[in-house]
Amino acid sequence: MTSSGWARVQLGLAVTWMLLIAPTLIWWRDSVLWVALMSLWANIAAHLAAWQAARTERKLDAGGAK
Repeated sequence: MTSSGWARVQLGLAVTWMLLIAPTLIWWRDSVLWVALMSLWANIAAHLAAWQAARTERKLDAGGAK
């Protein structure tokens, strides 16, 4: 995926999380399942970000990004 593609994905996810603020505060604040899903998502997102950073660093070490 290109860098502009990743940027679109990240923007879409940011907007999605912003739209979920109200339902979370109103309906799901006592839901253990919701908290578990958010924790899983946080772990997945962190690992994907670290993977992407490592991939970029490898490309730069190899002599430039393609």
